[in-house]
Amino acid sequence: MFEVIENLQDLDEYYYIDFIPYETSDVHFLELEEYFETSYLPLYAEKISRIALKLIYFYLCEIYLTESPIPVDLEHEISFNVNIRNSSPDKLAYIIKKIVSMDFSSVQILFSEPQFLMSINGGFLVSFYQLTDEVLQILQKLVSQEGLFLKFRNSTGERILM
Repeated sequence: MFEVIENLQDLDEYYYIDFIPYETSDVHFLELEEYFETSYLPLYAEKISRIALKLIYFYLCEIYLTESPIPVDLEHEISFNVNIRNSSPDKLAYIIKKIVSMDFSSVQILFSEPQFLMSINGGFLVSFYQLTDEVLQILQKLVSQEGLFLKFRNSTGERILM
């Protein structure tokens, strides 16, 4: 399973969720990004958990947490490197929000019909690999519904999807 996940993450083309609709190289933007990390990250984590849950309950999938060397104290007991798909929606949302906001692990959601990957890491790092046109259309709606932006990246650059 982890070999499939790694192979998908090695692809040159992927989509990612962002909180701004543009790209910038302005050094002043770093100040805004730091502000968002301290004040906006919990709200972003909530939005990502809603998107993930809607996909998890629409498509067949397996869900794995990568083992972390960082000790963390959580309300729920969590298991690493095993499929946690049968966990309750409440527990899955809790785990996703904690990983986004505390950056102690990652959630790898491997969908099987069709096959694609949602990779949730700490902070604002949420990526999708090998999306079909159908999944892309649904994902665009879910991301837009949350007031976020879906972007595409490949070896030649990126573009914003509306």
